[in-house]
Amino acid sequence: MKTKQALEDRLNYFEKSKDAWIEVTQEMLKADSGNLFPLDLFILGIVKRSILLTNGFCGLMREKNFLSAAPLVRLHLDNLLNMHAAFIVSDPHDFATKKMQGKQTNEIKDKNGVKMTDSHLARSLSEQEESKWVSSVYKETSKFVHSSDKHIFSVVQEIEGRNFQFVISDEQNISEEKSLEAINVMISITEQLFRHIYGWIQAKDKKS
Repeated sequence: MKTKQALEDRLNYFEKSKDAWIEVTQEMLKADSGNLFPLDLFILGIVKRSILLTNGFCGLMREKNFLSAAPLVRLHLDNLLNMHAAFIVSDPHDFATKKMQGKQTNEIKDKNGVKMTDSHLARSLSEQEESKWVSSVYKETSKFVHSSDKHIFSVVQEIEGRNFQFVISDEQNISEEKSLEAINVMISITEQLFRHIYGWIQAKDKKS
């Protein structure tokens, strides 16, 4: 019962991040006397996507549709990977411009000349103390996007010896602990996105 309440409390906490997104966006747009840069536009796109993913994730988790909610963790992580990419290139505004022109991140090189694949960006983030968990989350959540053991065993509700019980329904029997873990990962990703955005806000203010 305590875990169930903790689950709802964390979902409510995560939902409130939508207000924080609006606040950080306003602060970013006011920085440097309101001057607008390509990176600002790029970040605005990530903010919009983050808010929508937050809505979708919370709704699916309350419907106990974990198999549909889990890929949204990977999509939210993609927000963080792309945000991080803007911070490890020689020219963030050129990167943002290329992204707005439709270029894929994995086609663009970082300041060391390495193509920024998702795996490279995950490793790069994991080198930082604040986000050392990213690589493991990247590997696990990618399994929910591609057909894998996560999908196969989602129909297995109970295993006793060699007896399997298969359940096909519109709900998935996931432990509250695992659900709580997924919510906390979404919160951690959001916190790291805010960390990057505030870094950009500080850089903008120094221009003034």
